[in-house]
Amino acid sequence: MYPTAQVPPYKCAFDHPQTRRNWQRARLRAVAVLPVTIILLLATLAVTGILADQPRTQPMWMRIAAVLCLIAAPFAFAMALYSWGPVLRLRKIRKVLREYPWEHRASVRPCNDVKDVMALPVRLKADADGAWSKTMRAVNPLRRKRWTGEMEESAWFAGDPEFGGVIAVPGGSEFMTLERGSRTPLEEYREIVRDKNRMARARRAGVGALSLGPPT
Repeated sequence: MYPTAQVPPYKCAFDHPQTRRNWQRARLRAVAVLPVTIILLLATLAVTGILADQPRTQPMWMRIAAVLCLIAAPFAFAMALYSWGPVLRLRKIRKVLREYPWEHRASVRPCNDVKDVMALPVRLKADADGAWSKTMRAVNPLRRKRWTGEMEESAWFAGDPEFGGVIAVPGGSEFMTLERGSRTPLEEYREIVRDKNRMARARRAGVGALSLGPPT
């Protein structure tokens, strides 16, 4: 186990054995749900089809069952799509971890004054005496807005401070994707896009997107 202020000396975060093991465990948890949801969806569609082929003189209980299956089918489909989301987010995390190394951050704290239904707004501080970053949108791949508070004392970050990336509890666990929570001012945008190597690296990691704000 590394001290909280120390990060593994690897060129990319995914080379750290514990990080890689934690990611694999998270993927297993995410994938384990998929067969259940797919079976549920297929079973609902199959039963609906069988009941629909029955004569119109079918018993009342079969008519009720057919209606219930028709109602349940969209929910089963939505559940299958929702279950696929964690898998996609974990793939995104792996892309970032394969491109950037871990860096230490003194603290990551939620922004209680910022409301976001789909993500947890947070700010990062590079060192104890440093300033807080702009608001970023953090998402836990398995439990979207779950927050244990462990990263408020110390955290690891992989990515680009302007684009986003991944944050984790020291040791490489409790991953959360990180995205910009605000638009980029025009002058700042121009300065960033001039750095071709930085832009190329961010795109390889799947985080290379800037949202241009109004002129300042």
